[in-house]
Amino acid sequence: MAEEVKTQKRKRSGKTIWTIVLILVVAVGIYAFTQYRQYQQGLQTLAQLETVPYSRETFVSSVNGTGTVRPEHQAVLIWQTSGTVDQSDLTVGDAVRKDQVILKLDENDLPVDIIQARADKISIEKSLEDLESNTALQRTQLQVNIAQAQTSLSSLQHELEILEERECTVWRLNNLRTNYEDALETYQNNPTEQNLAKVRSTKAELDFCDPEVINQKIEELNAQIAVQNQSIEDAQATLEKIKNGPDPDEKERLELQLEATNKRLASVELTAPFDGTLTALYTKPGDVVSAGMQAAQLADLSQLYVDVPISEVDIPHIQLEQVTELVFDAFFEQTFTGKVVEIDHVGDARTGVVSYRVTIALDNGQDMIKPGMTAGVTILTEERQNVFTVPSQALTTYQGKDVVYVLRDNMPVPVEVSVGSYSNEKFEITKADIEEGELIILNPPSGLLSMIQNPFGR
Repeated sequence: MAEEVKTQKRKRSGKTIWTIVLILVVAVGIYAFTQYRQYQQGLQTLAQLETVPYSRETFVSSVNGTGTVRPEHQAVLIWQTSGTVDQSDLTVGDAVRKDQVILKLDENDLPVDIIQARADKISIEKSLEDLESNTALQRTQLQVNIAQAQTSLSSLQHELEILEERECTVWRLNNLRTNYEDALETYQNNPTEQNLAKVRSTKAELDFCDPEVINQKIEELNAQIAVQNQSIEDAQATLEKIKNGPDPDEKERLELQLEATNKRLASVELTAPFDGTLTALYTKPGDVVSAGMQAAQLADLSQLYVDVPISEVDIPHIQLEQVTELVFDAFFEQTFTGKVVEIDHVGDARTGVVSYRVTIALDNGQDMIKPGMTAGVTILTEERQNVFTVPSQALTTYQGKDVVYVLRDNMPVPVEVSVGSYSNEKFEITKADIEEGELIILNPPSGLLSMIQNPFGR
């Protein structure tokens, strides 16, 4: 019985071993088949790779950007007063000359302030017209005033001299004071007209000798003399100012008033600030407008510009007069040219990245391109002769380094490269262990990594 049990166990153990062996054989077969399939796919991938020979050429580096077309000048005309828009023959697209009237208000519906300004203008112009003759009259009157003031001054000075020389004896002053006090007491006891007259006469006699009264009169005369001297000085200064013609300050005041009035009157008309094209009309004849409303838009389309933001990394390569190429979605089959005419010295960091505005002047296309269009701009920054280049799609990274994949022995090999100048389509290679004529792989697929055996110098 025991012998049978042992025999059965040996049979089951043998079956298990064979099962394991069979599974291993199947797994190895599947792995080998998978590897074979991958190898076949790799060969198929290699056969489909697009390559270019590693070669030298004249390389033009460039910096790219996007900007919006703007005209040489552009202005939006604003109504400065209220009224009703008058008839106009101009329409959008018409060419206008500088100072040409584009729109104006109806003369029959002008605001009160414009009517008042017209009246003010007549008055100011009349004042300017009469300024010369009025100045002559003023000059004569000043001369008369100066003569009268000098006569009055002489009289005041003479009166002052008399006062300064007046001196009464003590006994006389005491008698006069006693006489005044007696007359005042008599009047108080018997207030008659005769006694009042006596008070006044004795007071006048006392004042004539009283030092306090004399000193007070001297102070008053000095004040009057000072006023008279100042009056003569002011009159002489004014006379000197107008001796050869009207007062320049008065003339300037009137001219400024007239200028302000003319500007106010001019607000009923909107004129072109420069030669250009009428690009928009926001009000039409019959519209009632008020101050601050937009009326029309004018643009000088004789020269078009594109403002392009260039990053701080690329701005050192940009210089004035560099040639540029421009493309537009509306004319995708055409390339337009221009040149750099202005470079901002101060950067703009509003977007979080510092950029500098570069202005491009278009050389052609003014009859096709319109303001507001978006332009793709390529600025040609440098031309280098006889240098190695690779297409931009061939450059990638491998293990943190810039590499291109070179096809060697029908296998892709990553080769580290040093990059110099660049453009939108190519990179200059300044250093690389690549022979001229070797094939460079374009757009290497990620599956190539599994086929690499010895990177960097296989």
